[in-house]
Formats: sequence, C-alpha cells, structure tokens
Amino acid sequence: MVRSAPPRHRTAPEGFSGERDRQAFRELASGAWEEHSGPVGQALIRLPALRGSAEDAARADLIAVRLYLSSSPEDPFGARALALGAEELRPYAACLASGLRRLPALRGTLVRALAQPGIPDDVVPGAVLECDAPLDVVHLEAADAPLPPLSHVRYVIRPMTARRVSVLSRNGTGAEALFSAGTAFTVLARHEAEGELPARVLLAELPSGSGRFREPSTETLERLDAAARRPAGGPTPWPDRCTGPFLYAPQAP
Repeated sequence: MVRSAPPRHRTAPEGFSGERDRQAFRELASGAWEEHSGPVGQALIRLPALRGSAEDAARADLIAVRLYLSSSPEDPFGARALALGAEELRPYAACLASGLRRLPALRGTLVRALAQPGIPDDVVPGAVLECDAPLDVVHLEAADAPLPPLSHVRYVIRPMTARRVSVLSRNGTGAEALFSAGTAFTVLARHEAEGELPARVLLAELPSGSGRFREPSTETLERLDAAARRPAGGPTPWPDRCTGPFLYAPQAP
C-alpha cells in the first residue's frame, strides 16, 4: 500500500535559523544560556561536524535543543508551550528545529509510551498520529536502553528523520532521541495486552510533503513487534519525558 503524508497540525520551522532568530532566542533564554553553553561547547569539540560553516549559529541552535531536553512538558520552554505556538517562542522554535537538523539522523527502533488503560479505539491500522512539539523517544538498540512499564501502552516506531540527542549529554552517550514537531506516523498494527505482554502499537514515520510511503514488509513488522514485546527491566529507568501524548495542544471537537 502507498500513502501520502496528511496535512500537519503544527510543523517545525523549515531551514536553518537566521541571525535575528538567534539573537531573539538568546535574549529569551538569557537566564539559562550559560548553563547550556558549556556542555554544547564540549559537544562541538567532540563532534566538529556539528558546527557546519558557522560555529556561533550552531552553538545557539544546539543550546535550544539542550534547553528543550532539560525542560519538562509543562515548563516555559517545554512541549506544551511550543505546541500552543506562542509568538514569543517563535525564535526558540526556529533555533530548536535548526538544531535538530544539525544532529545525526538515527535508524533503528524507537519507542514512546502512554499511560493508558488500553489502546484507544481510533488507533487502528491506517490511522495517522502526529506530534505538535518535538517528540521524545528511546532508541531500543542503544546500550542499556530502558523499556516502559508493562502497564503502559508502547508505541514502537520505524523512523526516517529522528535525531540522536545523546551527543549533547555530558559523556556523549544515552538512548534518547527526538522527532521534530509536525512529524506524522501511520499505524501499522495494534496488539492488546495479554498475559505478560504489554499493549503495543506499531508505527512507521510518514514522509513529509508530497513524499510517498510504502508499507513495510511482514519481516519488518515482525521485528518491530519483537522489539515491542521485550520485557522491562535493566539498570536504566524509563525516562518520564518519553511518556505522554503525541499532541499537547487542545484539539477541536
């Protein structure tokens, strides 16, 4: 089956940030700037490819990403505020989207969790889920990657544009990743909880714009479901920021 990407709720700004965006963002985030500037500088030393042709621009963009990663969904720089689209956050959103484009793309299997009693009735094969703010997920192939509690619904994703954000951590490691705001996913399959198996939804990222999407093979679906069925446990706790809705802004009835 071939599908087109649907209309988006709130897409990330396109292209790289401009000088005006970066200046406005620095003023907006002046109270947190120094906290994030040092770790971002260390990341630029470890991975000079992140700089591109302008180190100062890259630094501002990556500070925006790190600020987002340190903000809870309800914080002034968190997911809900971005989803609501306040004009004063537009420079921050522009730098955040630009910073994500500078980070390495990620392949593999990604997972997000929702603390739901079961899979919603409208989450069926062919349905489309979108995110209206950058979406935090865990890369299951990363070393010591955590898994959600069995009581949560697991949304397991085959990605195209997810970005590795572990490069911004102090030691350059970690299992977390981000999708940009406006990313859309199609539901491939759903499986209710049964016995020791968690409820799980298998998703694939849809291409943006007029791009075409081809249904993954049966073997790919089986690999996704095998990843989704893995038991929770291990030394690393499940990160709270990787549990939550895909859409944060109130939706029209």
